[in-house]
Amino acid sequence: MGELGLNKILGALLATALGLFGLKTLSDVVFAHGGEGHGASHEEEASLSEQMCEKFAYCIEVAGSGGATAEKEEVFDLGALLAAADISRGERTFKGQCATCHTVDAGGANGTGPNLHGVVGAQKAFHEAFNYSGALSGLGGTWTYEDLNHWLTNPASFARGTAMSFAGLRKDPDRINVIAYLASQSPDAPPFPAPLAAAGDEAAAAPAEGEEAAAPAEGDAATPAEVIEGAADSVTETVTEAVTDTADAATEAAEKAFSEDAPTPTEEEGE
Repeated sequence: MGELGLNKILGALLATALGLFGLKTLSDVVFAHGGEGHGASHEEEASLSEQMCEKFAYCIEVAGSGGATAEKEEVFDLGALLAAADISRGERTFKGQCATCHTVDAGGANGTGPNLHGVVGAQKAFHEAFNYSGALSGLGGTWTYEDLNHWLTNPASFARGTAMSFAGLRKDPDRINVIAYLASQSPDAPPFPAPLAAAGDEAAAAPAEGEEAAAPAEGDAATPAEVIEGAADSVTETVTEAVTDTADAATEAAEKAFSEDAPTPTEEEGE
């Protein structure tokens, strides 16, 4: 056997040995917690995932294992804020910020601004005796809670060109309390809008028209332990295939080396 053939065999055997060593190491890592099964804690599952990631670059993101959580976007829930509003504080804010131009009692006189008794739910520019600006009288529609919130936040933004010089109530609590107070002074005011959470729950609970509510699935979601176990099986299978292929290659190389180095029979020997 020549030196080249021997080198081929030794290289193939070395590759096989490395593959077997890798398979053994993988087994030690994956099955070290085998007796704990699905009852393993999140910390143990995360540790197993980290070991696999470090040793084999096979990284698995396990839900709930300490990853950074996305910050919740703050949502302005007008219905919830109105439900928790303080009407007495709204009255004080109204008297301090609005009473210079407006009255709110039934039958009250118009001032620099119109009387606001009954404003919630009423048509915009509803006082016939008051000379509204074209910017406001041209809006149309009724004073909904959403429109009042926008109007009192920034009147110039809601009705561009309005004659009202008031800058607005920029603090949410002050503005919401004033709206609730105005609603208490409006006999025909509609109910407060439903909080977003309650509205979302009702929408989620109600099935679409013509459809039946789907029963909650049981046992469909894989646990973190099951995810890791499945990944371990996949890696084990991959390494096993690699070792088998390497062993086959070593055998083939050895056979080829022996056939190349075997002495060729002479013509006389063949006869």
